Amino acid sequence: MREIWTRLRNDAHLAIISTAGMLGLISITPFAFYRLLQRDWLVVAVDSLLLAITSFALFISWRYGRSQQAGQILAVLYGMAAVVIAIRLPGSGLFWFYCVILFSYFVTSPVRSTLVIFASLATLCGYASLNPGEVFTDLQQMIIFATTYAVSALFAFMFAWRTAQQRRLLQDLASRDPLTGVGNRRTLTSEMDIALANYKRHGTACGLLLLDLDHFKRINDRDGHAEGDRVLVEFALLTRNTSRRTDRLFRLGGEEFVLLLPNIDRAGLEAAACNIVKTVAAHLRSTGGPVTVSIGGALLESGDDSIRWLHKADICLYQAKNQGRNRSVIHSSEQFLAEQTIP
Repeated sequence: MREIWTRLRNDAHLAIISTAGMLGLISITPFAFYRLLQRDWLVVAVDSLLLAITSFALFISWRYGRSQQAGQILAVLYGMAAVVIAIRLPGSGLFWFYCVILFSYFVTSPVRSTLVIFASLATLCGYASLNPGEVFTDLQQMIIFATTYAVSALFAFMFAWRTAQQRRLLQDLASRDPLTGVGNRRTLTSEMDIALANYKRHGTACGLLLLDLDHFKRINDRDGHAEGDRVLVEFALLTRNTSRRTDRLFRLGGEEFVLLLPNIDRAGLEAAACNIVKTVAAHLRSTGGPVTVSIGGALLESGDDSIRWLHKADICLYQAKNQGRNRSVIHSSEQFLAEQTIP
């Protein structure tokens, strides 16, 4: 139960899909039974299809993490169902179209929702034009319905689009370091947990580099914090440009950074660390002269958790500092017990 709550709290879209899906199941089920008692087999079939695909969408969201695809499926499905119900139940069935507006903008993006909404409206109006009097009493009623529906969809789109922008902004602020633009400590924790889960389930290798700028305090004391901030920004940019596209850089705090490198072995981790050390020494400057970096690294191994993994890299960073800085040291499993005794 705790794991379920954690996933819902950390994944806003999964929470929306879950809530919308459960509400759909709860609200449709009574109507399906009611139509079954009335022997309205077409509506029963539609309701049953809605229940089945809604359950499938919830399943792929939770089992495979595909909540975006699930939202698209649900939006299209409920839009089609609204058309069928409006045709099958003239008058009362039209009210479901307004529910489709709200539902679509909750489960998928504003643009896709708008496409679904107006495609459903066009389909219904097209059918009604070919079959006068079957859905709407006259042309005036169809125009009034289409106009009010389009206006409602327009206002819903404006609200959903603005809300999506604000949500992306908040997510960005919550996940990125405001100075350097790289991931922050909170995001690092989540990414390390994902790497640990992938290693346990699929054996996916992952390396970690702990990077610390040498004598950074001297830069702040001598040249001021503005110069120190500039050096941090340039260092983050250099490191990202030197790394692979799949590698993720995070600011741990102060002048310390962490680089996660998925799908890498020890030789690759050593090469990556050495390359960063050389690049920083060659290109990073402060007003007082060259700036260098020391790096400690460790591969993810059996029995590791996030604390132990980071601790192994920290031991290696200590060794790099103790050996003269401007260098990298990568953890060796055979030396771990001896390394733990270093104060």
